[in-house]
Amino acid sequence: MECKVIVLDFDGVVVESNEIKNRAFSEMFSGYSRYEEIMQYHRSHNHVFRQDKFRHILGNILGQSFQDSDILKMADKFSQLTRQKIIECPLVKGAENFIVYFSSKFPLYIASATPTDELKLIVESRKLNGYFKGIYGAPTNKAQMFDEIFKKEKISPDDLVFIGDSKEDHDVAVNLGLQFIGRINGNNFQDVKVLSFKDLSEIKSFVMGSN
Repeated sequence: MECKVIVLDFDGVVVESNEIKNRAFSEMFSGYSRYEEIMQYHRSHNHVFRQDKFRHILGNILGQSFQDSDILKMADKFSQLTRQKIIECPLVKGAENFIVYFSSKFPLYIASATPTDELKLIVESRKLNGYFKGIYGAPTNKAQMFDEIFKKEKISPDDLVFIGDSKEDHDVAVNLGLQFIGRINGNNFQDVKVLSFKDLSEIKSFVMGSN
């Protein structure tokens, strides 16, 4: 596996934040009549911008009418429930060493469904921003993010390695022709054959041995 650029998903790849977001969703929708359906939708749509998730939940699952202001209030509440906790939560094992090491070898990028401004604030608060050539977040979708990276770096899709922790990440890589490495996080890849490892220490060793 040879590469010229490495792109990391953020939640579950750089930081152990997935359960923080799951708990925040649970807190926001506990007591709703279709709670289990809401949580299933949330967990199976990791790449959906949170405001679009709220629109789908209110309109399609709960059948409620809403205004844009309602969605913004929900997004603000979600940020209040999660932002500081994500700033303070543990890094994925080996993440800091991986980022420091490979930032001197390849251009590194982050591609996440977290809103861009919030993502940049979290990465800066964790003092990691200096290692990344670009930080991409919502509402830009991941296909657009990668297209921008291809143009900026003047590379083809198979020159890029994308490290993610969900089947959706893998599907993006397959659709775009990227090389993909999975970070195992529970049973996230049980239904698809993926080159995957338990943490960034193992992924670092693999990438070093492949280049």
